[in-house]
Amino acid sequence: MIRFLRTGLLVFLFSIGISPLIAEDFDIHGFVQTNFSLRIAATGEARTFSGKPLPDYLLGDERVQLEITRFGATTQLFGKIDLFYDAVDKLADLDVREAYIDLTLGKFDIRAGRQIITWGVGDLVFINDVFPKNWVAFLSGQPLQYLKFGSDAININIFPKFVSVQIIAIPFYRADVLPRGERLLAFDPLPTIANREEVQPEMSFKNTQIAGRLYRYLGNFDFSLYFYKGFWGSPPGMILDSADNLLTFSHPRLNVYGGSLQGAFLKGVLSVEGGYYDSRDDQQGTNMGIENSQIRFLAGYQRALGENLILGLQYYGERIQDYTEYVQNLPSTFPQRKEWRHTLSLRLTQLLKYQTLRFSLFIFYSPNEKDYYVNPEVRYDLGSGVWFAAGGIFLGGEKDYTFFGQFEKNDNVYFILRYEF
Repeated sequence: MIRFLRTGLLVFLFSIGISPLIAEDFDIHGFVQTNFSLRIAATGEARTFSGKPLPDYLLGDERVQLEITRFGATTQLFGKIDLFYDAVDKLADLDVREAYIDLTLGKFDIRAGRQIITWGVGDLVFINDVFPKNWVAFLSGQPLQYLKFGSDAININIFPKFVSVQIIAIPFYRADVLPRGERLLAFDPLPTIANREEVQPEMSFKNTQIAGRLYRYLGNFDFSLYFYKGFWGSPPGMILDSADNLLTFSHPRLNVYGGSLQGAFLKGVLSVEGGYYDSRDDQQGTNMGIENSQIRFLAGYQRALGENLILGLQYYGERIQDYTEYVQNLPSTFPQRKEWRHTLSLRLTQLLKYQTLRFSLFIFYSPNEKDYYVNPEVRYDLGSGVWFAAGGIFLGGEKDYTFFGQFEKNDNVYFILRYEF
């Protein structure tokens, strides 16, 4: 029913936007792509959560994307649709990536429909950006554009003189896509619970997600203040019914308050961001099935080391609030997380051959949890809209339950070939 309503809303929004655009020009772009990823990690006797043999390929994706833009004097209509075939599951499907209408009314810019929303200044670290993400795509070697997917939202930007204002309302909840132990193996604290279900927030006025941002330039820096009222996207809450041997994944209420700044500093770009995660359904930190409130922050710096060499460094910190209560209420079968998680990241990008050849390396490393994520990649532009990329994703750590350590059996190499038009 909810899916039907979403589709109906998108069709309605498109229909009301088409009429003033009928006589205007439109652009069509897109690409044809093949993308596969091969697991190279030793898995031993591991099987999927459902008991099936692990597939050798994490990804076998053949895809066509069409991007259609139609322009009017004060209106723009935009759609991005993927047709794809999943060779691993032998499944063909259609994905409406984005479908929205832009309206400009004086000092108001209004965008209504499915849209990918990006906030914050982190490099693959998201603090105030609580909009939906596909972590399976991120770990499987899909292009980074598939890490995020669209929200069905109304997005309003207002431009008074002193400060710009952004207000977002999201009536239809879309949860993060997380590894569930099928293609990607992940740590499971309750492996014997076979019956599982996920309950998402009901579609109602009180469950509408609300987000707001105040932003402006001061000197060389772009400052933003953020607010979000909604639900945890990941990790989800857990409710265990021992009598029925049932584990229910839920999405508890969450408020986020934060800020960021980004601008030129010492011949490079400085980025700073922080946020407070207010876990509304676990204010005392005593419910083991709901994430405690948290403080999250980052600082990053990027600069060119030469004409075609770019270095990026970043620190990310995360602290669990009410940590004593968390420890006291943690079941004995659950591993105990550290109060603090520190993560360092490095990004190196080298461009060669008139910037048609790109070597890149991205690394996450946690010095206190001693786990890592490493992604080397080479990309070559063949010209006429054709490019290919090959890379690897390597994960691991000392413990099999830490953030990256739990994915150590998912090391993979991937290949992408794309023709853009």
